[in-house]
Amino acid sequence: MPTRVVTRTPDRRVPNERGLQTRQKLMDATIELLATRSYRDIKVLDIARKVGTSPATFYQYFPDVEGVVLEASRLLVKETKTALHGFKDGSWSSDGLPGATRLVDAVLDGWSGHLPVMRVLTAVAAERDPRFLKAYVAATRPVVRALTAAAQTTTPNGEGTELAHALVSGLTATAGHDNAGSVHGLTKDQRRRGLALLVHAAVTTADA
Repeated sequence: MPTRVVTRTPDRRVPNERGLQTRQKLMDATIELLATRSYRDIKVLDIARKVGTSPATFYQYFPDVEGVVLEASRLLVKETKTALHGFKDGSWSSDGLPGATRLVDAVLDGWSGHLPVMRVLTAVAAERDPRFLKAYVAATRPVVRALTAAAQTTTPNGEGTELAHALVSGLTATAGHDNAGSVHGLTKDQRRRGLALLVHAAVTTADA
């Protein structure tokens, strides 16, 4: 039987229903701000004002802005696992480019509702912050697993995982501007197709 995750405040209390609603509002407000501003420019006061409450109330539920992002990343991780469940054995690669296209779409669609959080995880993990690195690894692990499973039969021993991580870097970079219009003259669909071509080539190239 799966373990039930209990939401707790920084002082280890379990919020009541009203507290959970306030906590969710604070998370939603933070993510809305992240969509238009750098997370380092966002202050607790900004979040509290957006919700119509005080910084003191914020600190009842989160230790800092980073704590909100890390908590929000838990849902990102859950939805990434769900989106990639059907890809984890690598069999999608046998369909060639259509399979690679399905994988790319599944990853980017799974992240689409969490792009502000994904952008912060990617940026701060690159700075070696252990908390964000752990969250980034959890969010990308299902993608690495799917890519590694597909590549392990066509690459030398150990290189499948290396290849998978390189491809994940491309996916996270693309996710950062997936909802943008034209980037370098390419539409969203064209950018995704380029990634699918790269994935297809990478996981189907036999070891020379």
